[in-house]
Amino acid sequence: MEILFSVGEIENDYNANTKIVLQIAEKLAFFGHDCCVAGVHNGDTKKSSTQNAITIERLPAIRPVVRSSVKFENFLKENNLNRNDARNLFVKKHPVSSAFVFLRYTSFYREKIEQPRYLKQIKKLVKKTKPDAIICVYKPINSFETVMNSDIDVPKFAYQLDPWGLHRLDNKDENIDIIKKETDIFEKAEHIFTTPILAKQYDKNNNYKKFLPKMTELEFPNIKRYKNLGKDSAIDFDRNYINILFCGVVADEYRDPEYLLVNMAQLFCEKIRLYFIGTNNSSILDKYMSKYPDNIFFVDKVSMDSAFSTMEKADILVNISNSVDNQVPSKIFDYFSMCKPIINVQKIGNCPCEEYFEKYPLVFNMKEFEKTDINNLRDFIFTSVNQEVKFEDIEKIYHKATVYYVAEQIENALKNNI
Repeated sequence: MEILFSVGEIENDYNANTKIVLQIAEKLAFFGHDCCVAGVHNGDTKKSSTQNAITIERLPAIRPVVRSSVKFENFLKENNLNRNDARNLFVKKHPVSSAFVFLRYTSFYREKIEQPRYLKQIKKLVKKTKPDAIICVYKPINSFETVMNSDIDVPKFAYQLDPWGLHRLDNKDENIDIIKKETDIFEKAEHIFTTPILAKQYDKNNNYKKFLPKMTELEFPNIKRYKNLGKDSAIDFDRNYINILFCGVVADEYRDPEYLLVNMAQLFCEKIRLYFIGTNNSSILDKYMSKYPDNIFFVDKVSMDSAFSTMEKADILVNISNSVDNQVPSKIFDYFSMCKPIINVQKIGNCPCEEYFEKYPLVFNMKEFEKTDINNLRDFIFTSVNQEVKFEDIEKIYHKATVYYVAEQIENALKNNI
């Protein structure tokens, strides 16, 4: 089969969703299929390339956006700033370029320029590659919606890596317009790939229940053996300390770190350091970093390779689960793959991550709605610091989250619906 993945956008350093799609495409190529992954790229890079037997099509954005985006990335490196500080300074120093860089985040640009252009590029690609199926991935929602609602005469499949209509953060009141948009698309889809937690909610919702027969539940295919990733670590850990690492987005709105920090602060008299790598959208984290400059550190967004290398070198990993009840961070499967001790912070009682962490052999669960025993936390940190789980055990526990299993399920659905 010729399979085209429409992912909306492709950046220099792939985001979590694009990484998932590439892993699946590579496995499907291993199964004997021709796979192409296409998305808009806002930088100055090679348009088309081959990676592990799959084709990656970087569809160009409009020239002023490309030039301005490259200028911003260079400004970021030259000034050695985190992304948020660099953005604020860039706006002041380069207002015209800033308008083009950040223009693409406005609804006007997306609806009137970006999406019509994206659809035109996808249609051109369809004419060139003649795919047997298009798998439309979301997020981003806009490109997904554009291609799924198009008149492209190729069987279209929806791949739901994030919730949309029932998103508990963006759509708290279950806006019926958003739900109607999504269910209209589900009507048109040949088949829908969704997450197990969303399937459970669809089963209880009359707007979605009828689509369950045309759905396949898929875990995030991130269980993968990681060993000797190299020296490209974002942090040079001091081995006189126990180094605990969080990797991802810290956001006060849905993943605030306060409960973790309140408890960890009681242990900073010990030789313990806490690191955050990724994106800092948290005033709470800023406050605690100022209060404990020798114990809490933040490193701005790094390459995916560097992030994995840093995870491998950390002593203990920490996860802060979302405060929404229908979204599991794909990162937890990356964590499991590292086979290290994990501290998990559960923010809500019906947390969708709970069932996954209950199976993990080396975890300390902290629940925000319960008091954490600091002595137990200390004991876990000091007794587990040199322990590891066997990867073979991880592979057995989470076999449905291996790329082989997920790609096999997608292949079966494609064969049965084309």
